[in-house]
Amino acid sequence: MKRQVRILRKAQADLLEIQRYTVRESAGDVEQVVGGLLTAIERLGRFPESGPVVRDERLRRAGYRYLLQGWYIIFYKLIGAHVRIYRVLHQRRAYERLL
Repeated sequence: MKRQVRILRKAQADLLEIQRYTVRESAGDVEQVVGGLLTAIERLGRFPESGPVVRDERLRRAGYRYLLQGWYIIFYKLIGAHVRIYRVLHQRRAYERLL
């Protein structure tokens, strides 16, 4: 069963910032970076349990899972028939404080 995927506002803002950064710093092909993230997010609708549960105990209790895509981590939760995308963060960021 395919689940509906919803990208929450903070995750939308993250994607816009990733797009701006990629253009500004010539850090790669924007279509490849952001397009790859959006494709991975869309795939979660079909394979919602493909991402493991996070290791951090507090975040695990809160129900977070993650998916790696390039240099970025997509944080999400499975809630009923939905996949909710909470944040899309660079791997080097201290994500524990941002969720």
